[in-house]
This record gives sequence, C-alpha cells and structure tokens, in this order.
Amino acid sequence: MTAFRPTRRWLTRAALGAAAAAPAGGWLQAALAQGSGAVAGLLRIGLAAPNTTLDPHFQSNAPNNAVNSHIFDALVTNDAKSGSRPGLATSWQALDDTHWEFRLRPDVLFTDGTAFTAEDAIASIRRANDLPSTSSFRTYTRSIKAMTAPDPLTLRIETSGPDPLLPNSLSRIRIISADHKDAPTTEFNNGNAAIGTGPLVLKEYVPGSHLRLSRNDSWWGGRLPWNEVVLRVVTDDGARLAALLSGDLELIEAVASQGVQRVRQNSRFHLIRGISSRFVYFAMDQKRDVTPFVTGHDGKPLDKNPLRDLRVRQALSMAVNRQALVERVMEGDAVIASQFLPKGGAGTSDKLEPVAFDAARAKALLAEAGYPDGFRMTIHGPNDRYVNDSKIVQAVAQMFTRIGVQTQAEVMPWSVYSGKNPQGEFSMSLSAWGVNTGETSNPLKALVATYDRAAGMGASNSGRYSNPALDKLVQQALLTMDEAARNALLAQASEIAFTDCALLPLHHEVSVWAARSGITYETRADQYTLATGISPA
Repeated sequence: MTAFRPTRRWLTRAALGAAAAAPAGGWLQAALAQGSGAVAGLLRIGLAAPNTTLDPHFQSNAPNNAVNSHIFDALVTNDAKSGSRPGLATSWQALDDTHWEFRLRPDVLFTDGTAFTAEDAIASIRRANDLPSTSSFRTYTRSIKAMTAPDPLTLRIETSGPDPLLPNSLSRIRIISADHKDAPTTEFNNGNAAIGTGPLVLKEYVPGSHLRLSRNDSWWGGRLPWNEVVLRVVTDDGARLAALLSGDLELIEAVASQGVQRVRQNSRFHLIRGISSRFVYFAMDQKRDVTPFVTGHDGKPLDKNPLRDLRVRQALSMAVNRQALVERVMEGDAVIASQFLPKGGAGTSDKLEPVAFDAARAKALLAEAGYPDGFRMTIHGPNDRYVNDSKIVQAVAQMFTRIGVQTQAEVMPWSVYSGKNPQGEFSMSLSAWGVNTGETSNPLKALVATYDRAAGMGASNSGRYSNPALDKLVQQALLTMDEAARNALLAQASEIAFTDCALLPLHHEVSVWAARSGITYETRADQYTLATGISPA
C-alpha cells in the first residue's frame, strides 16, 4: 500500500462537505509543535495494532473496524456497552418475521457534498456481502434476501428467514457512497474512495504509521472538540508509553501491566479502565479419538483422548486458580469469567458461577476417569496477541502439573498461531473472543456450536465440541424474534456449554488506557479507541 497524500482535486471535494476549522497555520504548524505537549485543537492517539486497510468492507477485524469508524458511519451504531443505537438510521422495526423497515436520517451529506440516501445503504450492504475477503463481512449479511428503497429515506430488507439480530449485524457494515461501490480496495487506501459521512475526514494515510484526519463540521452527530486527529500506530508497548509520557501523544490504548506504575507515579497523566467484552478461554480437542499433544508419562500416545471425558475437563477447570491469574498474572486487570459475558448480559445465565479452585477434587476426578497418575500434555498459545497471553499459558501449565498432568507450555507469534489454531492442530489452546454484539448468540454460534462451514456454525470452534442439545437451542434462539424468549434460550444454551466444559473459561480482560491530565475517555466493551469518545475535561 502506498501513502495517501491529498491532491488538489481531493481537497476541493473534501471541502465541499466538511472543511476542517483548523487553527491559523493549519495542521502542519500544529504538528511542528508536538514536542511541547498537547496542541490546542490537535488530538494524537497511540494505537497498539495497525489497521490493514481503509476499505470498510474488505477485512473484518478490530483494528480495521475501529479506524474506519472515524470516516464511515453505519445504519446502527454500537454504544460503549455494545448496545444498538440509531446511526444513519433513526429507527427500525420488524414488519413481520422476515421484513424490516429502517427510517434513515435526513439531510446527511457525504464529505464530497452528495446526499446520503437509501441507495447508498443498499450498495454498501451488497458490497460488504459480495467482496471477496479472507475475513469477510458476509457473516453479518448472509440472511439478507432482498433490499428495496420505497423512497430516499426508507430502506426495506427482506431476510431468508427470521433474523432478530439483523439491526445488530448491520452495525458492522459501514456506509460508503454508491458512487464508489465498484471501487477496488486500492482506491480506498489511496483516499479517492474514502468518502464517508463520519465525524472525521481523511487527510493523510501512511500504512503502518499513521492517519491524519480533520473534523467534519457537517457531521450529523455534532462537532468534535478536536480540529485535527492523528491516529499513530505504535505497536511496542514501551515505545507507546514513552510517546505519551514525553508529550507526543494525548492518549494511548493497551497499557501493559509493567507500564501502569509509571503512569501512576506521574501526576501529569492518569489511567482509564473499563471491563471489556473480551472472553479469554482454553479450547480442548473433543473430536479426535487420539489427540496429538497428550501422552502417557512414558511419552507414548494414549489409546484414547482424555479430553473427551467430562471428568477430565472438570478436573482441569478446577485445577486453575483463576483468582491467582487475575491478581498475579493480570495484575488486577481482569475479571474472573463464568460464561461468555459478565452475569446480567443478554443471554447470560444467573445459574453459572466461576469454577472454584479445588486441587484435591481435581485429582479425585482424574482418578475416577482412569488417570490416577495423570498424563503428559502440551498446551499452546500466542505470545503477542492477548494481554499477558504467554504468561497465562505458562501459569496454567504449572497449575495442571500440580494435579499430576505434567504440562509443557508452548507459545508462538500470532502470525503463526492464527494459521494453526483454527484448523484444530492443538490439543489445548488459548484463545479469546470479543463479544462485541453484546449478547451471547454470537459466541455460542461461533465457539461451541457444532462445526458446519456451509451453515456458518462453529466457525471458530477449534476444539470441535459438539452437543446436539446445545445446537438445537442456539438454532431456535437465532429464529426467535421476541427478545426475552430469545435470551432465555441463549441462557439455557450457555448453561449446557459451561456445565459440559465445552471451553475452560478464564477471565474477561479489563482494558487500560492512559491519557494526559485533562483528557477523558468513555471506555468501550469492544476495546475500540475512538476519537468520538475522547473529551477535554
């Protein structure tokens, strides 16, 4: 990808829709003053992971989706707790089980000065559905059968069957101008097609380095307090913190535990914490009769896979001291998990409690299952993806060893791990899932439903857990339009999943940001860092 720098024609087009009210001297003068600390009107944010594209329909992942939210709006937006709120659609209703109507916001302009209409929404949803990608948005659009626009501010969608979560799904689809529906991804990355209705306007994009954006004064959501926003990619934890402490950034995300004390000791900065929807867990191979990384103490393969025995899975879960993980490994920046979301979330069960640490009971269960002396096992995880991921794998390996399961920890870069784990190559593997829909049908469908690629079920079920009773409840819930009835079905499915030890739950991450004094941020369950949530105190 090449760096985007604005041409005369592009700047003219942007000015038609939303010229930034930059202070005298413009963004260049502000940039030159960065070393002296915060610049009036300029907000500089340090991001931990790089986005890979400005095409909002090409690759669905958290860094891309967060960055693109600054430029493009969706029909439905997610609030800080992942609840659905009006975006470019002011309201929506189900006309019947398979027909929805969305009323669109009037007088919205793209940053090239053209008006937003239902035709732009239709073109965007079709493009998100059809664009080939290694991480497609089609999972959010697959139920859509037809779309029509009775008038410029009305969108009607017909689904192939009941889809009660359609509005939630559409919060993932960002709206582009229909004029650019056939533009290749390169045209978004070079800025020519990066025309949205969002709070900010693209001015410069250097892949892997930074984005420079100006305020869209015509944004329907109101003017941001910042004239200019710079999203700077700083993947190294130490370098990101150093940039904040030196005054080169106003706010950073993903503060590493070792950097927390440095922020606390400096009165010019403060920490901002919030419980995320990221669920951290171990998956276990429950399909193969013989699993590759479990052996007897003599190193020879066992004649059967012990992870298929519920008593063994229960023993491993009881062997994990989750409180110690939270306090010592996560240094307090986590909350013990009993299910996919903290209790009280949509589709959670009041009956599920965290599994208590009980080494004696764990040893007894192993003996009942026919492993009084335990066995050997290697567990796997990444070393650069989740907060303290390598430390978590090593700590859990030690806990398993204490109950007689001699366990070795093996970690690797995410670039390697992410290609192996989805294929089920490991016996037991660390993973995490951001439940960014705010309800449990999403992880139930992806993580523990029986793997069925054609049906889009169990797509991230790396342990290939399968339970027909759970599948039946999930399928029923996905077709239930009544919210209370649907959540009751999802709670039942959650009870089955965690009582049967489909996964070994660990914790929900607590996200940590750091900012200079005078800057506040509304933390988000999806862990996104958005300029729209940052305010001067």
